[in-house]
Amino acid sequence: MRTFTHITITYFCYILLLSAIFSNDALANPKSAWPGSFSRMGFGARGMAMGNAGNAITLGSMGSYYNPATIAFTKTPAFEASVGLLSLDRSLQFAHFTTRIPPAAGFSISAVRAGVSNIDGRNRDGLHTGYVSVSENLFSFSFGVRISEYIAAGLSIKLFHYNLYDDMSSTTIGLDLGVLYSLNQNISFAAGVRDINSKYKWNSTTLYEQQGRTTEDNFPVLFHAGGAYLSKDKTLLLSIHGEYSEAFDFILRAGVEAFVTEQIILRGGIDNVLDDVLSKPSLGIGIRYPVRDWLPSFNYTLVFEPRAPSSFHVLSVGIEF
Repeated sequence: MRTFTHITITYFCYILLLSAIFSNDALANPKSAWPGSFSRMGFGARGMAMGNAGNAITLGSMGSYYNPATIAFTKTPAFEASVGLLSLDRSLQFAHFTTRIPPAAGFSISAVRAGVSNIDGRNRDGLHTGYVSVSENLFSFSFGVRISEYIAAGLSIKLFHYNLYDDMSSTTIGLDLGVLYSLNQNISFAAGVRDINSKYKWNSTTLYEQQGRTTEDNFPVLFHAGGAYLSKDKTLLLSIHGEYSEAFDFILRAGVEAFVTEQIILRGGIDNVLDDVLSKPSLGIGIRYPVRDWLPSFNYTLVFEPRAPSSFHVLSVGIEF
């Protein structure tokens, strides 16, 4: 019979607070301590630099994270990988590959991984038994299509895998839906629903045996709408993104992207504009330089994270080809 001799009080504290660690507003508002918070932090250096206000942006490629309908406007194949440098022994990584499907569609594969490491393991007598870690993973398979010259729709199938402990993990599937209306080449509007049926399912009988049980932790369903404006000379991009759910009420995000030159891009944004305490301002820079038919890029973002020991950094490298 297996016991919990080597599972520590410290470890259980990390389990209960993992969502709070990755979604700092949960520390101030218990309604925000919902499962899957790692998947709501944003995606990549560009998206996070613009305050995660990305659901109506069709310029460039940010994958399908903010709205799967945007990938219908993909012009060239693109790959990007990102890493987040965070405090409190947290890790965060992103990656996506997005490509055009002629004549009027796009496809994207993306991944997000978050974890906490170096968790001090101790037995019931307080003796150190080793270090443990936990990780949450998201894999998305997305398709977007332009229904007409002005309207696009998209779907993301999302696979979640949470590795909580040796014999304790959860693998489930959720959905995202999105639409986008392009008024013209400069103005676009978007709306969608995220995390339909997203959840974690747990079966603790392998650990507790007869005292174990099956439980479900549902993610909050997110309803979002937003808009984007691109100047006629394509040197200034403004975006705004509103989101509502039963967990967070209403969140407003805003971002700006300015092309200083064809190679240098400056970005800024605020995630959760309406909350003076929990808002997350961000600043970023992008550098890109064409090499023959390829367009490599490097992006850096600084996110001022509330209720954390320090801000965190996001580094991305990508290529369009």
